[in-house]
Amino acid sequence: MLRLTVWFTLLISLSANAAVHLDFHDESPDAAAAGSASRQRGAVDIDEILRQYGINQGSTKARIIFEWFDKVARDPVIGARVPGGAPALVHVLLDPEQREAMMSSGLARLTPADRSRYLVLLTRVLDELVPVNCFGLVDIVTIMNRVTIAQMSDAQAELYLDLVYKIMVSSGSAAPVRVPTREEYAAASEAMSRAVVIELGGDPANVDRYMAYTANPSTATPADVCWMTRVTLHALARMPAPERDVMLLPVFIGPPAASLADPDDQRPAQMPFPASASPPGTTMP
Repeated sequence: MLRLTVWFTLLISLSANAAVHLDFHDESPDAAAAGSASRQRGAVDIDEILRQYGINQGSTKARIIFEWFDKVARDPVIGARVPGGAPALVHVLLDPEQREAMMSSGLARLTPADRSRYLVLLTRVLDELVPVNCFGLVDIVTIMNRVTIAQMSDAQAELYLDLVYKIMVSSGSAAPVRVPTREEYAAASEAMSRAVVIELGGDPANVDRYMAYTANPSTATPADVCWMTRVTLHALARMPAPERDVMLLPVFIGPPAASLADPDDQRPAQMPFPASASPPGTTMP
């Protein structure tokens, strides 16, 4: 079996923080000042967000964004989850720990079909918007933070925001999340290993390259990181849906589900994954 610890960590990074820019992330001082001023005024300046990212006011993407903000602001479940309206929500989205807690909780509670849609979108964004050298970077979080909603197609942006909306609504649920059994996870891991080999065309040199990266990720070049990430995501897409979801769920749940890679007999069959706090050990760098 291929060693999957590195891809597991990689997917946590992609899914819980980097890939989803809920705040249309912009790290420039001007953007930070604008965001602060917007929160102090008690309103979200969507026009300024559009301007910063070069999105035309009358465009389809602008309409999608306006409609999404309106839906989010009016949703009673999100309102109960984040009291204080849109300004409070922006504060949550700008805070890495709160954003990650909401994303992880919501992703764990999506339907398997929506988790698959999320994976497909993530893969397309990486394939289409990230160059083969990963911008010369090796940290996948930093790499994915280079991608903004403005760069997505209208269809990708609409799907992305629809999934983010569902994630935000689902994050407010207190329902327990079923953790895969050790046997389910072991079978899914075997399927994942086979899918990786198939994605690599069974080429021994590529399999060796993949295994070398997973064994020593600190030595990877930017091209290695991009290649391994794409191989992993495409391999996941090849898997049967039930086994794919078994691999995805522990990523979003965190410990103790993440310990399935190093099983513990004391692990419960279900866990009331917190909807309001980040699970221990899942804070992204």
